[in-house]
Amino acid sequence: MPFIVRSLEAGIAGVVVLTVYYALTTPTVLCLAALAVLWGVYRRERKRAAGTIPLTGKHVLITGCDTGFGKDLAKRLHALDCHVIATVLNPDGQGAKELRDVSSSRMTVLPLDVSSDDSVSKCLRLVRDMCSDSGLWGLVNNAGLSFSIGSIELTTMRQYLQYANVNIFGMVRTTRAFLPLIRQARGRIVNVTSVHGRMSMPCRAAYNLTKFAAETFSDITRLEMAQFGVKVVVIEPGGFGRTADARFPQAERLRGEFEEMWAEASEEVKELYGREDMDKILEGFKNSAHAARPGAPTTPVTDVMTEALTSGDPELRYLWTIRLKPYMSDRMFHRLTLYRFSHLTRFRRSPSVA
Repeated sequence: MPFIVRSLEAGIAGVVVLTVYYALTTPTVLCLAALAVLWGVYRRERKRAAGTIPLTGKHVLITGCDTGFGKDLAKRLHALDCHVIATVLNPDGQGAKELRDVSSSRMTVLPLDVSSDDSVSKCLRLVRDMCSDSGLWGLVNNAGLSFSIGSIELTTMRQYLQYANVNIFGMVRTTRAFLPLIRQARGRIVNVTSVHGRMSMPCRAAYNLTKFAAETFSDITRLEMAQFGVKVVVIEPGGFGRTADARFPQAERLRGEFEEMWAEASEEVKELYGREDMDKILEGFKNSAHAARPGAPTTPVTDVMTEALTSGDPELRYLWTIRLKPYMSDRMFHRLTLYRFSHLTRFRRSPSVA
């Protein structure tokens, strides 16, 4: 890049630093500190005034209870005297067995494949029979395929469609199906998206685009349902390895998807990306904090899921994301993302992308 451009960038950064330095006089710092304290107290008192809604006698349906957040949330809500409708992809799997072992009339385990219209319709008929009088207090759209690895050209169209059918259209199917029961109870919809619903990353197109779509779908649902007293809350977790989908263990699924991509790729694409480089990227993701934390506790996420269902005034979003993004230029964020990606995967970067 020309020297003059680099010099101007350095000059802009320097002016910003000097502006902040001279702006932060003692009165300014004191005012900002007072504002931060007042804002924290305001949020605490607002939640306290709104109170907590007991779940006793209420019905909550959770999708994706085979593993991770869904299974743990089902157990937690059951302990709060809620009637939990825990849906699983594999009714004969270990997760379904653990939930059935609760042996309680308030724990109902039902099969549900969110990618199937027929499966959603069958589940709706059963749920309607359970709570036709009171309605459904909560719908937690938790089911989904965890992240994929593959560049835009390597990822197959079948994989793009598979991720979309589960992660976004699965959410749309269940929301549309259960909305009448949710409206009846003036209840809650809790949609689990991801940190990657706001932050793009190379080699994750199939996954990221579904999470961006889920964010938008959640916002539109919130706006449309406000007139009916229905609240819609978004949970954006990140870095929890126990959310692997129920079909395959995480590492095995990633490797299987990659082998499928490579087998279908053209010789031109294979030569462009190189098998060795792509293997490094795959290993980097598998060993990263975002994929390899099988023992990570889900408590931070199930805490806010529970709050979303019980608070009289829940947040619109519970975030695990880069909060500085709105204050950074797109080019700066682009460079930061590439740096993080290259550090994570030893990705071969071209000077032209900097």
